Amino acid sequence: MQLDEQDLKKGLKFIVGTWEVDYVVNAWSNDLAHIPAAEFKSEDGNDLSAISYTFFEDHTMVMKNAANGREVSGTWEQTGWAEYHYTLEDFLNLPDGNFRKGAETLNQRDGDWLVFSLGFLAVAMKKTAEGTVTEEPDIGDIEMSEEDATNMAIVGKYAAAQTMGVIGDDFGIYPVEKLIEALDARKAAGEIDEHEYEQSLMGTKLVVEFTSGHKVIQWMPLPPGVSEAEIMAALEAGAIADFNGEAFAKAKQPWKCVNGKFYYDTGEHREVFGEVQSSWDEVKFDEEGLMDFGYMKLRKIEE
Repeated sequence: MQLDEQDLKKGLKFIVGTWEVDYVVNAWSNDLAHIPAAEFKSEDGNDLSAISYTFFEDHTMVMKNAANGREVSGTWEQTGWAEYHYTLEDFLNLPDGNFRKGAETLNQRDGDWLVFSLGFLAVAMKKTAEGTVTEEPDIGDIEMSEEDATNMAIVGKYAAAQTMGVIGDDFGIYPVEKLIEALDARKAAGEIDEHEYEQSLMGTKLVVEFTSGHKVIQWMPLPPGVSEAEIMAALEAGAIADFNGEAFAKAKQPWKCVNGKFYYDTGEHREVFGEVQSSWDEVKFDEEGLMDFGYMKLRKIEE
């Protein structure tokens, strides 16, 4: 299974901390009852409630047995969306094989539990203490170095080279020229009127400007039927951010250079599984030199 960055971050936050054995399930029982760990005694009178695992963000771990004071170190890794594998230097004297493999494999169950197997026993652990996971600073919180602050390689104006649109019955990202041809054909066939034609063309006329003042401005042409007076009124009311006489901008977002890479603030609110994500995207270019910008690809038209 291929795990992406978000899967690994979520898995790290889930497992890092201290876990203690809470209950045991005997697979050979009739009712698969949850037997409290302290009640499930071995022949020597010991139970699993004394066992705890502490996982650290550097992928090391420690297993402790409070009954005898034994402590064993090891490492762990995430092997699936809800699966982990750990290896101890000396794990309870278990021989290699499927029995040990089952004991060293942890599966997330019912959202909050980690379960491993000891033969016919399923051993469930609950988290009793959170660990420390170092949060990576958001790009928006990182100060540019003097060298990065003077890097203006991204500055310039960029026009849409490819954007979303409809050709025939297919919706996708197409070269602007192809979209305009399709719109011309629909207009000539009487499928759309002049107003619909102009509205549809607007997306192909977007110009994105990266300024030397570290702002990203998306210039849109005036919508059909909107006068300059109406635009000026919107500007005064704060409904739009700027007007250059031909096009208007709804907002001006910051961009910055960090360690030689360029980023811009999309202004979007993003969440993954309820966790707020960065609104900053890295500015990347494809093999043809086109900039990936949201759902578009842009071509530089002016330095």
